[in-house]
Amino acid sequence: MIKLFFVSIYFYLKAIILAVCKYKNQDALFYSGKDLFYKLSFRNTIESKNDFFFSLRCLKRMWFRILHTNNSFLELSESGSTIVDAHSGNRDLRIKYVEHFTKKKVRMFIAKNELPFGFSVLHKTFFMFILIFFSPMVILLSLFDKQKQRWPMIFNELFEYICLAWILKNKKIKELHYFCIYEKDANIVAWLLMRQNIYVNKIPSEVPLYFFNKVIVASELSFCFAYQQEEFIEYQQTMFVDKTNHWGPEQILKAPQRFLSKNKINPQYDIGFFSSGNWLRSKLGDIDLGHNDKENEELVLKALITYVKNNNLKLRLFIHPLEKQLINKAATQAYYFEFLQNTYVSIADYKIASIDGFDEINIGVSLYSTLMFERIYLGFKTIIAPFNYGQFPIKQSSLKNICVTDINELFDKLDSNLNLSTQDFFQKNQISKYSIYIN
Repeated sequence: MIKLFFVSIYFYLKAIILAVCKYKNQDALFYSGKDLFYKLSFRNTIESKNDFFFSLRCLKRMWFRILHTNNSFLELSESGSTIVDAHSGNRDLRIKYVEHFTKKKVRMFIAKNELPFGFSVLHKTFFMFILIFFSPMVILLSLFDKQKQRWPMIFNELFEYICLAWILKNKKIKELHYFCIYEKDANIVAWLLMRQNIYVNKIPSEVPLYFFNKVIVASELSFCFAYQQEEFIEYQQTMFVDKTNHWGPEQILKAPQRFLSKNKINPQYDIGFFSSGNWLRSKLGDIDLGHNDKENEELVLKALITYVKNNNLKLRLFIHPLEKQLINKAATQAYYFEFLQNTYVSIADYKIASIDGFDEINIGVSLYSTLMFERIYLGFKTIIAPFNYGQFPIKQSSLKNICVTDINELFDKLDSNLNLSTQDFFQKNQISKYSIYIN
């Protein structure tokens, strides 16, 4: 453990120095350090970057993780590959997903962000000593840095990596399926694990690489949506990947079996709006990508309500899982109350997953929800509205044929596509290659 710590801290510091000094030979370690040092962590609220007391809160959480005794990893079998994810909330889904596409059993699931620091009295004593010794330095660096969360998070991520690497080494694990690759330490962790001859397969979810993953370090990258391969080529200079593979959307195993049927289904609603819950994310202080997603999502929703009123159509609202949480139920009901005050608009049952309502609607609209890429994959008519995202989709991609950049373009797309059959929609917009269910 001691040797692992000093080797790890050496490469963490080296990566950061390369990034800060803008080292000319821009290799995988340079870009890993760039993400580690400059990228904001999605684990914290937007206010944390200016919080003078953030370092104390972070160090306090680290101390409790040292004292924590429960293991945050689950051993399922004596052989097979291992999954690493941010937390254990999606454990069962991840296990089924990996086993489906690899045709192999999963041996272990590790929740990286929930790992205790130390698995024995000796380990815990070691981490206590390191935490006590380095805490004053971390606090000082945080106080004098404009990004107050930077150094405490790097210190926390270093501890997490050491615990992860120790488990993999102790259990003699050589194959890893890595989710949560949007986290800022994902590339330095992959680089270090690959250096230890561990095969790292990264799964990016179906969200386009443009948003969080323009830089990827991995042994293998398994695409969840075909458009990601086009992006992989576009961002090739920052893709340090030995091999690529095609899997499918992460939620695909939850898709109702009726979607695989060739029987025609008459939608009950003309348009479906799929929320990303950006109003709630903003209220909760989540990290903002700087594209006015909250305002743009509201703009799209209000425009769709106007459109269905003017054309005597029906609009169905599908809310995000975050909005469905019991703790947010009252705020969600208050937020949507105004939008539901007419006969043209209704909201889907909170208890039913949004994917179950794909065939209830003629055409789905959203900013860039993962559900939109699942819809396309499953062969459902879809329009994406990535307002203020100038580089998405990439210019040479046919995905741009179903993307809009303003309300007038949205109305035009609806006018020209609402009455098309599903087959004609996919052929006209040249997006059949993104679906496995459209010939």
